[in-house]
Amino acid sequence: MIVDAHYHLEEQMETVDTLLEQMKRNGVSRVALIPRMNEPFHIEGLAKKAGALLPRMLMSRMRMFGLGLYNSTVTSDGRLSVLGKKYHLYHEPDNKYVDDVIQAHPEKFYGWIFVNPKVSDPMKEIEKWSGKRGWIGVKAHPFWHSYPVAMLDSVGAYCAERNMPVLLHLGSSREQSDYRYLAERHPRLKIIYAHAGVPLYREIWKYAKKKENVYVDLSSPVYVDERILPAVIRELGPEKCIFGTDGPYASATQAKMIQRIHLLNLTDREKEQILGGNCHELFGKSA
Repeated sequence: MIVDAHYHLEEQMETVDTLLEQMKRNGVSRVALIPRMNEPFHIEGLAKKAGALLPRMLMSRMRMFGLGLYNSTVTSDGRLSVLGKKYHLYHEPDNKYVDDVIQAHPEKFYGWIFVNPKVSDPMKEIEKWSGKRGWIGVKAHPFWHSYPVAMLDSVGAYCAERNMPVLLHLGSSREQSDYRYLAERHPRLKIIYAHAGVPLYREIWKYAKKKENVYVDLSSPVYVDERILPAVIRELGPEKCIFGTDGPYASATQAKMIQRIHLLNLTDREKEQILGGNCHELFGKSA
């Protein structure tokens, strides 16, 4: 069973029917959907080349330049910037939009309850959807929504009590990248750091090895390139790594992302863990 644990529902780029066809073609049993977060965009040309350099810079002596590039994707007025070209960010995630799709295809889709504590009470949104068919956990983006991880404290307490995982995309500032905060305050909380823990990478891997309930997902061919992918699995072990694509962004097709896992020097059992086994354990009761 293959589970894609990180996928954005963006029908301006890909319809639900197209996604279902892609799932069938690639043997994907379930996809965990995330409400759309930004105006659709495509990475190409110079932006694509810069994106390819980002993970290497963040993992090298050029880390400070990498952080500068990483931070430049969000403007001071709360918009997405791709080499200066600006796009709208949606600061109030539309979970209803995802719920409609989940309820129409309950055997195919899960959903992440997307919250932004900077603009509204996250607990009201979580309580609205928690327990409803298909909703498995909470997604938060301290980086693009520009807030400290500490603002998710009540979310962490709620999810820890109910065995719901939290999926986080961290920023680079001290407050937006505080990967210890929720894990230390809520030891029972299951935390998945998106995109192999970008932008901290090895720092999070080292921490996750010591924490039973801390994981990373492997989504995005930009943030998790051909060097990062084997490195994070080697460092953490397959039992800590969750398969995801980050589709439909960055040309992240399921076929390509699944093939990357199959090409690694792993046992069949290890590949099964990454592609679906770990998700089954994490999402089973919640789903």
